[in-house]
Amino acid sequence: MKFLSATMAALILGAMLLRAQEPPLPSATETPAPSPSARPQLEIPDIPMTVEPSPLVPNTSPAPKKNVPSLSELDAAFQHSSLGAAVEEQRLHLEWRKLKNRASADPEVIAAKKAIETGRTDADKRNLMRAYYKIFYARMQALAETPEIKAYLEQRKKDSLNNLAQPHVRPEPTATPSATP
Repeated sequence: MKFLSATMAALILGAMLLRAQEPPLPSATETPAPSPSARPQLEIPDIPMTVEPSPLVPNTSPAPKKNVPSLSELDAAFQHSSLGAAVEEQRLHLEWRKLKNRASADPEVIAAKKAIETGRTDADKRNLMRAYYKIFYARMQALAETPEIKAYLEQRKKDSLNNLAQPHVRPEPTATPSATP
């Protein structure tokens, strides 16, 4: 039994040694030259290049325009952008606040504002407030220097006076509809 196990171990060890060996590398002189029949030859006919081939990817870039806008047109376009309009609105609002602070110190405006408190009914107070807004915005119009600020003040005045209207409580009289037969 010992003999059998020793021979088995020798056989296994021999098999492992055979597996661990690499095959020898071929020498430089042993490489066979390729034969002409080993590789098939492709017969591709020559195509004359008289016409330029079309590109694989079509040209999608826009053609250059002949009408290039002038510099003044570009400036005008950028002034009316949303950012330009927002900046202009902010500038007008700041100027309105300055004029409002200056006009608030006028004695006539102060008297008109105090008169609002003397109104006994809501309608009286709204009428006194309308008079106050007219005096107040007239004073700011007198202090304003540029036409665009005056136009902005006129719009603010209209908005203030429109806020006083109560069409559902006391609607303005309208023309009576004609009688239908």
